[in-house]
Amino acid sequence: MKKLIIGSLVVMVLSGCVYTGTNFDESKLANVQKGQTTKQEIISYFGNPSTTTVDSEGNELLMWTYSIGSAFGADAKVLAVKTHDGKVESYTVSKSKS
Repeated sequence: MKKLIIGSLVVMVLSGCVYTGTNFDESKLANVQKGQTTKQEIISYFGNPSTTTVDSEGNELLMWTYSIGSAFGADAKVLAVKTHDGKVESYTVSKSKS
């Protein structure tokens, strides 16, 4: 009976993880050169962005978000890439833990 209870608790804890978005490989940022890397190259590195917005000047902001949560907390990371005329102008990676 004790093994059944422990096994049930392990299954509950492991199945309690929730993933949102697609994890992205930050090491691929080493290939990104501001003013040279194109939007299409960025998409080939990281896949389709979670969201895309356009500002009043026509610049695109591409965002990739990934989060994982469990009963013990949550981790999240966001890659934001700003493009101008189809080329990378800037990018940032943000991470948080709770």
